[in-house]
Amino acid sequence: MKKIYGVIMLLIIVNSSITIGQNNLENKISWNGYAQVRTTTNFNNYNNFSIRRLKFWLKSGPEFSKHWSYKFQAIFLSAKNEAFTLQDIYGQYNWKNSSVRFGQFLPQFSLQRHQPDYKVPSTERARAISFLIPGAGLGASGGRDIGIQYNLSALEGKLKFNVGVFNGYGVTNFQYKNSGYMLSQNLSYEFNVSKSKIKLGYSVIYRDAHDLKLRTIIPDSITYSGSDFRYVFYGMIKSKLIDFQAEYIHATLSDGSADGYYGLLTVKPNAKNHVYLLYDSFMSDNTFFNNNPWYFAGYNYFFKGYNTMLTLETGFQQLNNNWENRTTLQLQIFLH
Repeated sequence: MKKIYGVIMLLIIVNSSITIGQNNLENKISWNGYAQVRTTTNFNNYNNFSIRRLKFWLKSGPEFSKHWSYKFQAIFLSAKNEAFTLQDIYGQYNWKNSSVRFGQFLPQFSLQRHQPDYKVPSTERARAISFLIPGAGLGASGGRDIGIQYNLSALEGKLKFNVGVFNGYGVTNFQYKNSGYMLSQNLSYEFNVSKSKIKLGYSVIYRDAHDLKLRTIIPDSITYSGSDFRYVFYGMIKSKLIDFQAEYIHATLSDGSADGYYGLLTVKPNAKNHVYLLYDSFMSDNTFFNNNPWYFAGYNYFFKGYNTMLTLETGFQQLNNNWENRTTLQLQIFLH
């Protein structure tokens, strides 16, 4: 808890500094953060309270520079022994419709992984995404890596293209003599049909892996070296009444593979009340995982948009001849 209080005090100090020097800083630096506090039960032998996320970030404002920008982001998770993890620390140079990002950040891979946690309707991202993004199983950084990425936004922002080069071993353990690498590429296109917005895209990565534990694909006891190829196809449709998105992701190693997909439907009767259904399938050669799908249904109530939101969700998965239940109540509050 002392760590949480320390971060809150740091944010207060930053906010005070911005207020004191408001004329010079208000458009050059900005910060924000949010907390997700939840309770989860299976109505049998498991009940738990946790801070799912306490995340905060500091980034450049619109008047910081014509071409340069930056971001720092950290997160606290109850599930990670109450430790803070530095997630993002990167700089970016922007010109015309292009940019180059360098430092520690998420390689552009998958649709849902690059949607903010606080905007994902369900309490967790689909397992296929959480388990099969390039950095899955390599620490608490959420899939970050260190490298450089070129970004292109064309056709009035409808076409997005990204290509990057990274270390390929995550950010938790620094490998001084690393001889591997990772290449990533993403392409998406967005267009309108009637009053709906449609987005289609794909991502691919190739990694020359060296001494990695890829526990979501092969057993944790195996340290893997060799080729690692992953791809994902995704699509999304957004309208006034409903949102729907789906992804299929596949990972192939020299001696193992895994894949999965999900479909997420959100119904929006009005601005305050949303309901959603999620089908979540994940299959892996690692026998530690249950390959049966999860079925989720949930409800989001927006007190003040995403700034204050309450989520009630229940899910079911078949385990042997029984059905396992997981029900979660979560409160999301922004700090600024």
